Amino acid sequence: MRPRSTAARRTPPTGMRRPSLYVAVAAAGAVAVHVLAGPEPAAQAEAAPTGTVSVAEALGLTASARPVDPARDLAPLEELAATRSSREDAQVAAQQAQAAADQAEVDRLAAEAEATAAAERAAAEEEAAAKAAAEAAAAAQQQTQQTQQTQQAAPQRGGTGAAAAAPAGGVARISNSTGSVKPVVQAAADAVVSAVPGAGRITLGGTRASAADPGGHPSGLALDYMVMTDAALGDAIVEYHRAHWAELGVDYLIWEQRMLSSPGGSWKAMADRGSGTANHYDHVHVNYRG
Repeated sequence: MRPRSTAARRTPPTGMRRPSLYVAVAAAGAVAVHVLAGPEPAAQAEAAPTGTVSVAEALGLTASARPVDPARDLAPLEELAATRSSREDAQVAAQQAQAAADQAEVDRLAAEAEATAAAERAAAEEEAAAKAAAEAAAAAQQQTQQTQQTQQAAPQRGGTGAAAAAPAGGVARISNSTGSVKPVVQAAADAVVSAVPGAGRITLGGTRASAADPGGHPSGLALDYMVMTDAALGDAIVEYHRAHWAELGVDYLIWEQRMLSSPGGSWKAMADRGSGTANHYDHVHVNYRG
């Protein structure tokens, strides 16, 4: 056999050289991929700077570094307080207006109550005479005799009725404060003071504006025969009016807290008005028809 040369011994076989070449090429490719692709995401996350992000920064709000101004910072609070004060003032004004309206309503109701009370007082005077029939019974006989005497004397004076009952020149003196009484009232008073003994010496109250009955004293259609403590004289005046009811033009009588609305009717009791004068114990009240 021929001996191999040195070059032939150094050159490896072809099957042995190819794996080494593949390994070298793979390593070079890996290096290139690493250079071109850059570090992995995990490496980037580790390389990113770490820091605390506040909620204000997350919402896009930044802190202001301006100096504190008390006047400017308190202005909204002052405006709020002023607004609240204005509302309170408005509420107070509304409450005061309501109170004024309530008081006006109370005053109106009081005025209505007073008007109602006045009407009741007038009605009470009209129904106040129910009690005098028993007290006047004793005087009725005496008054009947006086009436008969007056009727017998009337033809001699040339007339009948209220005017005939008064003697010539017998004019009753009536105390009036707001004008004269109606003619029918004057004629009736003339007849009473002429026919009833003692009636000519008492005071006769005529017109006055203070009375509660608009159809009585204020209009000149009522008389108060002020007998004071002479109850017998009051009974006599009452009985004379009952005996000459139509002739004198009587509407109703009030005497001793009773009222009489017709000559043959019954007396009706009146409410207690608190005094002898208010209850007509010292005077006979007579309303005449106009």
